[in-house]
Amino acid sequence: MPVRLLVVCRANQCRSPLAAAIGNRLAAGSDLRFDSAGLLPGGHPMPRRGLKVARERGLDLRQHRSRELRSADIGAADLVLAMSRGHAREVLLDDPDLWPRLFTLKQFSRWVRAHPRPDGADVRAWLEDAAADRDRSELLGSSPADDVADPVRARVAGWRRTADELEAHLRVVVGGLLGSDARRGLRAGR
Repeated sequence: MPVRLLVVCRANQCRSPLAAAIGNRLAAGSDLRFDSAGLLPGGHPMPRRGLKVARERGLDLRQHRSRELRSADIGAADLVLAMSRGHAREVLLDDPDLWPRLFTLKQFSRWVRAHPRPDGADVRAWLEDAAADRDRSELLGSSPADDVADPVRARVAGWRRTADELEAHLRVVVGGLLGSDARRGLRAGR
């Protein structure tokens, strides 16, 4: 059964679809499946600069159209990764029970280093147990340490920085969710 990871940002045009595509590439051949959604109504393509940067990385997002987050998306997700604390707060307002399975991407990247998934553990059950006692104040305010900047109005160089940042954190996330053999392969860059 696949492990479902949902990446959420404001419009689902920039950060979250790029993160989901990078995550799926990093997790290829595993049971991890990344999807994305946004907090705003959907139907919009990724901006041209984002498509260019995605293409440079071997990702084709020309068919991507933004979509609005639905309750069913949250219910189906084993882990929800928001691009900012603000996004996480908005998602949490709709489903307070989601707390153990909701992080910003950067928060989870740090957390999973210290709490890698035990081999064979069900992700949802593991997070419900291991992450339930996190301090909810983690979501207060905004923080460059936790938020991925929105590149929507950035030049191509800004999009590249965002893609590099997403890939670095997603490499840690995927490695932390996979078994120990797969983690060694990711560290080696395979």
